[in-house]
Amino acid sequence: MEKIISFIRVNKNNEEYTNNQAIEIAKYLKKNKLSLFKNVEIEVNVPDEEKNISILLEDCKKGCTILVSDLNVFGRTISTVLSMVEFLLKGGVRIISVKQNLDLISADDMLTKMILSIIGMTIDLEKDLMSLRTKEALTAKKLEGVCLGKPKGTIQKSKFDEQRDKIEELLSVGLSVRKIAKLLGYNNHIGLNNYVKKRNIRESAMGTDVLAS
Repeated sequence: MEKIISFIRVNKNNEEYTNNQAIEIAKYLKKNKLSLFKNVEIEVNVPDEEKNISILLEDCKKGCTILVSDLNVFGRTISTVLSMVEFLLKGGVRIISVKQNLDLISADDMLTKMILSIIGMTIDLEKDLMSLRTKEALTAKKLEGVCLGKPKGTIQKSKFDEQRDKIEELLSVGLSVRKIAKLLGYNNHIGLNNYVKKRNIRESAMGTDVLAS
């Protein structure tokens, strides 16, 4: 067997998870009387840090073997794991996973192809089940009489919010919405007009029930 590089996914928020990886790898090496060329530890405490796993690739050269305790060290979704595994295999890197008892030899190996195909089917199944669970949950909510979506009358954030004070000030001195839009650099006054109406800004600024122009 070529040079063996162990990969441990370090999570400072879960030291037990990190330590268990090291234990599993050590047991495998001892059982199979193998020597380790190098150990790579990459810290991933939050999902956004998964991109740090790419550092592992710097130590992986064609002909070497990556030893992991579990394939889930490559990512927290099946699709991420599969992408990483396929990338390594295509680069001529062998992958051994202790917990799954997998020895993924190469991208051209027939057994490896079958395993990756099964993983790929799992991804499709996972997506289908997720979609089905979502639809069933929404249907159940509807049957319970729960109103889905945003509550009626909900006011969303608007690009005009940043200049609301200025808009109110200009309305208070009698300027029309059209003129205010032009003055503040808005191409279309209709959007501003709707903004003023929905939030009753003219009434607030003028203290009267005058309709926005």
